[in-house]
Amino acid sequence: MPDYPVMAVVGHPNKGKSSVVAALTQNDQVQISPLSGTTRVAQHFTLKLDNRTVFELVDTPGFQRAGKCLAWLNAQELAADQRPARVAEFVEAFSGSGQFVDEVELLTPIIRGAGIIYVVDGSLPYSPEYETEMEILRWTGRPRLALINPIGGDTYVAQWQQALNQYFSLVRLFDPLHASFDQHLQLLRTFGELDAHQGQGFAQAIEQLERYRQLKLQQAARILVENLYRLLTYQQSSNRLEQAAQAQLPGLLSDEITRFNQHLNRMEREGQQQLEALFLYHRLESDIGRLEVHQSELMDESQWTLWGLEKNQLVLVSAGAGAAIGLLADVGLGGASLLTGAISGGVLGGLSGWFGLDWLKQQLPPWLQFSAEKHLLGPVKDPNFAFVILGRALSHARAMLSRSHADRERLTIREDGLNRMQSLELKTQVRLLKQCRQLVKQGPQGQAAERLRDWLYLQLAG
Repeated sequence: MPDYPVMAVVGHPNKGKSSVVAALTQNDQVQISPLSGTTRVAQHFTLKLDNRTVFELVDTPGFQRAGKCLAWLNAQELAADQRPARVAEFVEAFSGSGQFVDEVELLTPIIRGAGIIYVVDGSLPYSPEYETEMEILRWTGRPRLALINPIGGDTYVAQWQQALNQYFSLVRLFDPLHASFDQHLQLLRTFGELDAHQGQGFAQAIEQLERYRQLKLQQAARILVENLYRLLTYQQSSNRLEQAAQAQLPGLLSDEITRFNQHLNRMEREGQQQLEALFLYHRLESDIGRLEVHQSELMDESQWTLWGLEKNQLVLVSAGAGAAIGLLADVGLGGASLLTGAISGGVLGGLSGWFGLDWLKQQLPPWLQFSAEKHLLGPVKDPNFAFVILGRALSHARAMLSRSHADRERLTIREDGLNRMQSLELKTQVRLLKQCRQLVKQGPQGQAAERLRDWLYLQLAG
């Protein structure tokens, strides 16, 4: 056996064994299917931190011929201390024979020294047929833990607990799709209680995971600030507008705004993917809407309040920029995407400098920076834009951090997560917006970036 803990995850087919493995090893590439028999051979999955294996779980096929297997074991009368050797004889006798294929696969890692995690479905009633499987596992003599997985509810959990307590040292309720990081650690502590020989190994695994989590949250805060800086300072070269005739400008401007938005969304998604890779998510898709900047008039007071702030508050925090800019929720989404709405104003700052067109200059908000020499669009200077980016980034990060690696659905961004920024105290809003302005001036290595990282770390760790 290796010098790190190894546990075999066993049980009846289609009871969530693979989901338990995916959640605990933080591996979203474990194959999970509602169809029975997806796992046909034992598969070994390790949780590695800094290229060092912390523990290993073996995802095994379900029992298929448990009754005949137990009958073979009982063919000889043996004392209790001889039963583990009898199980080893069974594996040796039928290995490669084409018979008892599933039983051989699941028992092999156990006779080699793995502990046992037996998984059952707490939404279905207990049945005596499971006693055959549990008796076989008892014959192995290995440390055994039973997990009740409430796949479709917890209706029969109490019934299962009474039965499982007769066969297993420890019985725990564990939902692999919704268990928090702390619940994962608690389950590892339970493993340590189960096997005295591996207790120290699991204690070390828990300590490593806690340090790893703290380090990754610090790195996540750094990624969020760096991406915030990129979005706040993004400029787009638009040389083709310089040579356009006045009659062509409206169509070209629309194209340039579209291209600007595409770049904003691409940069935002790249930042999200950095976070997902940091926390070992490889297949994550979310339902958060697109980030979009529009050229438009200032929004009326009814639309200011959609963001949860009074109009005079927004005037206060953005007065230094020369104008108060509102946010518009997407009506087609029922107002649920409060941070995916359009920002009033535009990104057309350079055009009046290029062409000297009075009619165009009158359309430009005074807060929008432009460059007459470089022919650039952007950056967006509305100070509230920083809040939009922060709110969206935190909403995505929090949803990701609370997500199980066993979950195969799209990442759902809850509405209350999107609204978190608007619930901050006004003085906190003012402080953050000031730090965002300083971030633009100082860059991601300055003091403002450090303070923003500290604040974001507390939000992620809380």
